[in-house]
Amino acid sequence: MDDASLRMRVAFDERIGDSRAELAQLLARCGTTNVRTGYLAELAARLEVFGSAGEPSSTSILNAGASGLEYFRRHGPEHARRRHGQFDFDEEIGSRYDTQRDIPLAELRADAERLESLCSDMLDARHDPWQRAVWQRIGGFADSLRVACDAVERIVFDKADAVHRLAEGVEPYDDLGYEARLAVFEAACRHADADVADVLRRLGHEMASTGTRDLAENRYAT
Repeated sequence: MDDASLRMRVAFDERIGDSRAELAQLLARCGTTNVRTGYLAELAARLEVFGSAGEPSSTSILNAGASGLEYFRRHGPEHARRRHGQFDFDEEIGSRYDTQRDIPLAELRADAERLESLCSDMLDARHDPWQRAVWQRIGGFADSLRVACDAVERIVFDKADAVHRLAEGVEPYDDLGYEARLAVFEAACRHADADVADVLRRLGHEMASTGTRDLAENRYAT
């Protein structure tokens, strides 16, 4: 891993760590004791051991945590009624949770492999030191793309994991309990939105600095 990719990983780790810390505090206020089971537990184990769960898409991760949304579907109307308002589950909850759906992680990782192969071929064919330095720099972007995919996977997992924990104790309705769970949901969505945007911003900067933007637009055509 080159220096740029390493710096990106450190920056993502710090940002994701800060987001996790806030979510943990908010979940503690809810008093939820849900433990990960099934697919979420499997994802957590893979992320812990390998740093990546190797998921083909973000959608399967979000699906694994979606059971926590049922709390809001069930109690949102009552919460709104007590405030003399209306509750729209799709607009207020569903669409916000789905923001990171359909991120093609496997395709992006495959792009990184193709870019790495292209750079390897170019380095084999070129002996000029300046040209080799350029292609080595571009080849480093493949590492940056993999780092970015791993970060997005962890960000989406944290969102799904936090929301999943809200499925516990859905009866009876409790005003303070609803507000506490809503704070978790809103923080999970806010962090996912901001953290994924940060990944894309840093990746875009790396594309601009390494000249890989045109390569990406042409699908790495030689």
